[in-house]
This record gives sequence, structure tokens and C-alpha cells, in this order.
Amino acid sequence: MTAASLEEVLHLRAHADLAEMFCYERRYGVLAEGPVDGWRNQPHTAEISAEELERQWADARRVLGDPA
Repeated sequence: MTAASLEEVLHLRAHADLAEMFCYERRYGVLAEGPVDGWRNQPHTAEISAEELERQWADARRVLGDPA
């Protein structure tokens, strides 16, 4: 997989088979199982723009060895 976004994670949660999810989670970590908006109730959180999320996610994937 090379696309990087929240959309990717949501698609995996809704449509991927177990093998595909395992492969993704082995590389990037466990997919969230709860509601996507649950972060708002956590201490020390801040909302960021979609552009900032995509930039940080792309940076993280580069560190993990995926040129996405």
C-alpha cells in the first residue's frame, strides 16, 4: 500500500480482509477500533488541519521506509 491518509485507515477498517489488516498493522501499528472522534475527549489533544495530518503521516511513513 502506498497511499497515506485517514481515508486509507477508514477504508481498511470497513473493507479489508484479516490478512490485509494484519500486514498494515504489522508495519504501521494497530488500527483504531473505536470511534474516530474519540480523541476529542482525551487530555492534551489538539485539532490539526487535514493538510498538517497528511504532512505528518507522510513524514512518519518515510521514517518507516514507505516512500508514499
